Amino acid sequence: MPKPSPKTIFILSLLIAAAGCKVRVDADFTSAYPQDRLAAIAEARKTNDPDAVKPLISLLNSDDPLVRLVASDTLFRITGEDMGYDYAQPRADRQEAIDRWIDWYERSEEAGK
Repeated sequence: MPKPSPKTIFILSLLIAAAGCKVRVDADFTSAYPQDRLAAIAEARKTNDPDAVKPLISLLNSDDPLVRLVASDTLFRITGEDMGYDYAQPRADRQEAIDRWIDWYERSEEAGK
């Protein structure tokens, strides 16, 4: 399956966020509502926020494939890394890539201290 362009991903995430059941959308990586998580990802993407890397990594394990896709693409945009992650892979294969992301993040945190 061809990977959608970053612009397409961003537009889709905004549309999904706007179409949610809730009237109000609160940008929150840890929200139970996908539209809130997508709004938080959109803000991180817009600002290339390096502080968003850790919560974005946690979203790679989301049950929502759109959240996983947009989080993965935003991580790539912020870090230039993809760690072989594919949002559409089975959970076990995704977990291997998530573990690589966690290792990378921990090493980068240690290097920054």
